[in-house]
Amino acid sequence: MLDRARAAAVLAVAVLGVAGVVAETKASPATAVDILPHRALYKVTLDKAASGSSIIDVQGRMGFEWRDACDGWAVEQRYAMEFSRADGDGSVIQSTYSTWESKAGDIYRFFVKRDRGGGEERIEGKAVMPLPLGSAPGKVTFAEPEESELNLPKDTLFPTEHTIRMIQAATSGKRFLRAPVFDGGEPEAPSLISAVLGEGRTDALPSIKAEAVQGTYYPSRLAWFGPDSEGSEPDFEMSIEVLANGIARSILVYYSDFSVRMSLEEVEALPSPDC
Repeated sequence: MLDRARAAAVLAVAVLGVAGVVAETKASPATAVDILPHRALYKVTLDKAASGSSIIDVQGRMGFEWRDACDGWAVEQRYAMEFSRADGDGSVIQSTYSTWESKAGDIYRFFVKRDRGGGEERIEGKAVMPLPLGSAPGKVTFAEPEESELNLPKDTLFPTEHTIRMIQAATSGKRFLRAPVFDGGEPEAPSLISAVLGEGRTDALPSIKAEAVQGTYYPSRLAWFGPDSEGSEPDFEMSIEVLANGIARSILVYYSDFSVRMSLEEVEALPSPDC
């Protein structure tokens, strides 16, 4: 099962994360995605807690940055979250998640630094998928927490490629997308992400005046099945409102007995590089 710290770190897959077969969503001029490089700040709060849940409050902030690096996409996510419990105990989770992914979707470098209250953890490595994507299995090489290698199924996607395909599918009227995604958040095999994509909506986001977040967005529901998942129940689920330019207006993460809301507070467009 994926733990809460891992689930809190999957914005880079959800924002950046998701019917049919992968081949159905290959890029074409009709479904080209115009990603807006941006920096965003989200407020993290407890949405709901079931009766009997040990969690009584969640507070925190998450910063997210998606940059155009000419030959690739650079993503950095930082967050700090405090979980308060009914018995008076609490925990603070802090994490930095930095990645670079080639625009062809075949090379992925990742670095994770995380403190769950028991000391710092590091995960670092590089993953490669042969081109054209989906043609052959790939491989990931970990440098930390220890040197190791792991084979990746041939239909594996990396986070930004996955997000772009999700947006392509939604804007083309498709309603389902299912694919294994490797994000480097743990030294383990890819997670299967199954998404139901909603129809485009245009209601404004009153709390943010920036023009970049006032366009058409697609409300979607994603379910994560980790490599050790058993049965039909996902490890956790997420609802996300993502715009066609890649900005997430809001995110809701559902655990077994409570849910966490990530609300967009600030967003800033970043300049395009002189490639």
